[in-house]
Amino acid sequence: MNRENALKLANLAIDTNKESIQAIYNYCESIADINTDYRTWTNAAAKMLPFLQSVIDGKKPVPVFEIIQEGNGKLPFLCYSSCPVVNCPGAGECKIYCYSLRAWRYPMAYFRQLQNTILERNNFEVITAAILEQLQRPKFKNKKKIDFRLYVDGDFPTYKILDQWLNFLAVNPQLAVYGYSKSLHLFQERIKAGDQWPSNYVLNLSNGGLYDSLHNELMQHVQVRGKFYAVSIGRKVKPQKLTLAERAKIRKQAENKVFICPGLCGSCTSAGHACGNLDIFKNKDIVIPIH
Repeated sequence: MNRENALKLANLAIDTNKESIQAIYNYCESIADINTDYRTWTNAAAKMLPFLQSVIDGKKPVPVFEIIQEGNGKLPFLCYSSCPVVNCPGAGECKIYCYSLRAWRYPMAYFRQLQNTILERNNFEVITAAILEQLQRPKFKNKKKIDFRLYVDGDFPTYKILDQWLNFLAVNPQLAVYGYSKSLHLFQERIKAGDQWPSNYVLNLSNGGLYDSLHNELMQHVQVRGKFYAVSIGRKVKPQKLTLAERAKIRKQAENKVFICPGLCGSCTSAGHACGNLDIFKNKDIVIPIH
């Protein structure tokens, strides 16, 4: 699937009317082939059909792709994603270098994001049920703290969805949740309404968005860890392989004294991952090279 068609489907997914979901169904049906390799676009499209049909019929859909993923060596936490760009109302210049769009090279990753985008707007309870199912696994059942990155791709698209997420996290305190957001106007709205958010959600202020001007205001909130921003050193590099010269170049561009993200979330510091740490990294800028 080319980027243009992928973006068209993603834009349809954020519309809750049945006609839009039907249009996604029609496209998937036109390319569907269940007899091909599971990694192909045609097979992934075929897998989506029963899910889409249940949404069209107003029935509780059964997800066909994992809603919540367990990470890898780079990000060894529970993770959740939706479609980038279309779910990012605060996106600005970051759309130019958005790394999340690279996932659209992979059929299963793309359709998982598409599925989750539809669920957020139509059947949020299916998402929360998937998380609770994860918490009952032997690996997590008796743990007091379970790291969870909310939105590896995508962002809080509406105030309603932000509210649903934070309300769910408030009653599941064993989840130690962190994320990066450019939907800062939604957090500002929540604060002005007198609603705080639970102590198990840590917000990192991401740059390159339309609401960067709110950074200093939101930094005053106890659950805002600080700024996390990307800088360009003239070319894309892997954070895990930065040279001393490249690190020096990043520090030269930084606004203040910074911690340079090494790109390995599970072991970036001996005290745990920095982006979720309000004790040591509160109000400390964390930077990463554009990659």
